[in-house]
Amino acid sequence: MAHVDPSLDPVPILSPPPDLPRRAPHDPTRPTPWVLLALMILLGFVVVQGRTLWLEWTSLRVENTRAQEAIVVGYYNINPNPSYAQKPEPWFHDEGPDTLLWSGWKEGVGHGWFRVGRGEVDRERLSLPMGRDVVQAIDYPIVEVNGGKIWGRIPGESSVVGQELGGVASVYPLQVLDKVQIVNDQVEGRAFLVVCNPKIARTQAVAIYDPVMDGHRLTMGMSGYDHDDRPLLYDRGTESLWVQQGDVLNAIAGAHKGARLRKIGQPSPTSWVDWCSHHPKSRLVVGADRSRTRPAL
Repeated sequence: MAHVDPSLDPVPILSPPPDLPRRAPHDPTRPTPWVLLALMILLGFVVVQGRTLWLEWTSLRVENTRAQEAIVVGYYNINPNPSYAQKPEPWFHDEGPDTLLWSGWKEGVGHGWFRVGRGEVDRERLSLPMGRDVVQAIDYPIVEVNGGKIWGRIPGESSVVGQELGGVASVYPLQVLDKVQIVNDQVEGRAFLVVCNPKIARTQAVAIYDPVMDGHRLTMGMSGYDHDDRPLLYDRGTESLWVQQGDVLNAIAGAHKGARLRKIGQPSPTSWVDWCSHHPKSRLVVGADRSRTRPAL
């Protein structure tokens, strides 16, 4: 029998450790949560920017198509009259009982101003000035009736607006109205005022007004300002300022303040081919005669 020395401690018998959950081996091809988050952020950015780029590209295509069509069609004298004059500071200020708004620079004359009653115009509701008549209204329309050189060049899908005026079916290409924004028209001896706001929906962009007030015809030009994103017009007789409000053209400042011109039509766009099929003998406005002196009414 083996002899055991009692002075020695017995060797403890250890039980096997309990089973511990095993960690799955790292998969280098599996992205971490931080990588997934970064990818989601990147994807969101691409989606937002992609939509913006798509809208810009679509808009560019539309504008390019319009420009190409305008070149091919050859409407007369509808381009803006650009001005490189720098607006003075301040371009909007009070002077005695009046408020002055810069209206542009004229060679040999200097800075021009719209002068209205003090406080009649809120500067916060105005865009920055562009200059009077940079966008050139049509004062003497060039027209074709029942066919003509321009008539035959207009693509069938081009948008136009038309209405019977003075007993005559009158039609205006939107390419023309977008450029000039105002047509001081006259049909069968009766005056009409056509106003276009290219910044709003096409179905509401064009309105036709009766410009006769107290038996006197008013002709309008572009002031070079927007008022609450609507074109701010001026009448050539008193330089009062007018803006579209509801169903009227309202004088908000100047000698005619408070006067209103009644809307007599708001034609919706249609295609040129569709218009011609229903009104083959229309009066078509194809541009402006700039050789005649602008009326001072």
